[in-house]
Amino acid sequence: MDAGFLANGGASRWVFIVPERENDSDPKRVLIPLSESCKIPPMNTILRNKTYRTFLLLLFCLFLLPSASALAQVGEKAPGFITSTLEGKRVALKEYWEQQGKKAIVLSFFATWCQPCKEDLKYLQGLQGQLGSQGFQVLAVHTQDPSAKAEGIQKFLEELKISLPVLLDEYGIIGKRYGVTALPCNVLIDKEGTLQAKYLGYNEAVKKDFEGKFRPLLSLP
Repeated sequence: MDAGFLANGGASRWVFIVPERENDSDPKRVLIPLSESCKIPPMNTILRNKTYRTFLLLLFCLFLLPSASALAQVGEKAPGFITSTLEGKRVALKEYWEQQGKKAIVLSFFATWCQPCKEDLKYLQGLQGQLGSQGFQVLAVHTQDPSAKAEGIQKFLEELKISLPVLLDEYGIIGKRYGVTALPCNVLIDKEGTLQAKYLGYNEAVKKDFEGKFRPLLSLP
């Protein structure tokens, strides 16, 4: 048998083995470690083999399909999602537009292990107190921290005196949709549900630019 295409990446690379004979009525396909494989066939061998050609065609078609997890882009509609709050209530992002009146929303992605997140959350808590009555809503999204328990997250927030609504993104799925590559990350969404800006990190320059973006959304000077 010839060694075939790489089927799985990562630390333990594997090779998918397919039969040389195309008319084999009982093809045997096995996964073996790349280190133990004999060879990867040249391209001309792949193109002559019907099994390989079929696989490559299917792979090409998959790449042409739009990705369900495509990253949200500034200027586009913010991706909706349904998740749980820290208290266990199911909530949809669209509720903050449709059921609670239109609001400019900040999705603030944080984790309990993230030190800069602490100052970022305290800053956003202050803005929420000042501007909450004017259609401004911060939603803290706990992400990339699957080992954290609800009690630990609650204690973390209590120590910082944070009372913002907290949404759970245990495995980082929401964060991936919004292109969160570092923490803290703040995503600004206007009252129509359009993604206006995304900010990584926390410092004075980020705060200045952030405020310059959200204040016009609330018709503030």
